[in-house]
Amino acid sequence: MKNIENKRKGIKSWNPLTSLYLIIVLAVVSILFDFRITLLTVALMIVLAAVSGEGASFTKLWLKSLVLVCVICFALQSLFIPGEDVLWSFWIFAVKREGVQKAVVLCSRILGVGSAILLGGKLIDMKHLTAVLEERGMSPAATYVLLSTANIIPQMSKKMSAILDAQRSRGIETDSSLLVRAKAFFPSVGPLLLNALVSAEERAITLEARAFSAPCRKTKLREIADTPRDKALRAALISILVLAIGGRIALWIALK
Repeated sequence: MKNIENKRKGIKSWNPLTSLYLIIVLAVVSILFDFRITLLTVALMIVLAAVSGEGASFTKLWLKSLVLVCVICFALQSLFIPGEDVLWSFWIFAVKREGVQKAVVLCSRILGVGSAILLGGKLIDMKHLTAVLEERGMSPAATYVLLSTANIIPQMSKKMSAILDAQRSRGIETDSSLLVRAKAFFPSVGPLLLNALVSAEERAITLEARAFSAPCRKTKLREIADTPRDKALRAALISILVLAIGGRIALWIALK
């Protein structure tokens, strides 16, 4: 077995398990504390993405997904949560202070947890992570399910793009108005699902042909390096996690 050092630089050079610990700590801190701490955590994640060389792609994905979800959630919470203190009203709509307060808390947590997930997708190589988890005792079947789940959306996105390209080559319009896109999308769902089922069956046959389910220890071509730096970082992250949970419990008891 060949022990390889990660050729990537910065945070990407960390052991995948260390990066996973970092993502878990950031997500938990975002949930436990108030929106000010959560927003600081989100800012830290943006900095980490920039330092790792993924700042542009992370910010673009962040703006396209999380910000839109937060705007919708903020509007719904502000308008429809009951309350006595009305800040603004128009026709049948009224924004209440209680709704705004709950909307800020909810949206900050969505931003925190969502940003942690997006950052994990940019920093962690799922193939390396599943290899490390398997070395730590996770069954090959479980690691395969984890890897397949992580890859299913990118794979289906590529297949959908191929189907839409095939439709365009046949003269079917797919890039006009929303109604035209919907008309092109729904006929593509059938072939997409059928292709996914066929691919799953082919993978199952391939795995069985390679004795994937055989009750024996699997060998690996490469081993992900676990440096003393990674071990120290994981110990520090676990300490931060314990302190954060302990501090939140102590704060909760003090406020009661």
